[in-house]
Amino acid sequence: MVSEVYWYWLNNIEGIGYQTIEKMLRVDKNPQNIFKWTKEDWKGILTLKQQSAFVSSRDFDKIKKKYVELKEKKIDFYSIANPNYPKRLRIIENPPFCLYVRGKLPQENEKTIGIIGARDGTVYGQEMARYYGKEFSKLGISVISGMARGIDGIAQQSTLDYGGVSYAVLGCGVNICYPKENFSLYQNLIKQGGIISEYSPDTVPKAGLFPRRNRIISGLSDNILVIESKEKSGTWITVDWALEQGKDIFAVPGRAFDPYSEGCNQLIQMGAKLVKNIEDFYEEYQIEKIEKRKNCEKNLKTLDKNQKVVYSCLSLEPKYLDNIRKETNLSAKELLSILFHLEMIGYVRQIVPNYYIRCEI
Repeated sequence: MVSEVYWYWLNNIEGIGYQTIEKMLRVDKNPQNIFKWTKEDWKGILTLKQQSAFVSSRDFDKIKKKYVELKEKKIDFYSIANPNYPKRLRIIENPPFCLYVRGKLPQENEKTIGIIGARDGTVYGQEMARYYGKEFSKLGISVISGMARGIDGIAQQSTLDYGGVSYAVLGCGVNICYPKENFSLYQNLIKQGGIISEYSPDTVPKAGLFPRRNRIISGLSDNILVIESKEKSGTWITVDWALEQGKDIFAVPGRAFDPYSEGCNQLIQMGAKLVKNIEDFYEEYQIEKIEKRKNCEKNLKTLDKNQKVVYSCLSLEPKYLDNIRKETNLSAKELLSILFHLEMIGYVRQIVPNYYIRCEI
């Protein structure tokens, strides 16, 4: 514990950030020794302002009290010297010197996939996020993402909904839910996975903090899946980190000329692996092939003729009720009854009033 307290101190000196800490650790890898530094030791490393902050920070009783308060807030602290610190992160460039965690960390033998994408994507992208979140949960593959609105949060929520495990890496303190609308997801992640950050509790979200946290998302992930991305977006920051770390990139293809598909289509052009469904990950994760088609056919046999007709005319593109009626030649009353039944058994979903899509079965 004593060693961890000194690591906690080193990472919480006001005005001393990652690069300065890195310089300090090059001189001495033990924060307990750094705690005792004199003017001669910090010469050429700390600015005058940092020297003052360094000296005034050396109140061990106060530091220990704050460290103990972490436990009271149910926040775990892991320094890079801690044996429980993820090995996946030790080997990346610029590893975080410490992690704050609510919930748990991924285990070393735990299969993981990073899912990232647009914050304001299309219904197609949202459904793909739900689909892959569900399917990865069934395969026991944990989903790593940033809990952002859009693709990230939807994929993580879907994973949890189907009993899977997911971890969110934040660009703020682990005791802050950002964005606020994901509070329910935030709470469930603590129960079914973990909330992770290299930033101290109470650190408020700032634009400059998010790019660096993306190296942790990719670092904890065996591979990265991109679901919808514009040609220029924050998604590419994570992709760049992942490529530097030697991770494989998978991308869901989209329609030509759709701005939310430009990023994924470009990634595929550059060599990312195109994915059509969950089976495209079986070889990567050494999973035996499942006869999904036969299962799907078996499920469809439970539907009557008109129910099959309605299900077959739907896709992941939202379709208006009146258009469904024209295509199926059913009366409005019968169609509404069938759609209601298919919704109840999870075969279709009404995304907005009178617009329906098909769900994977």
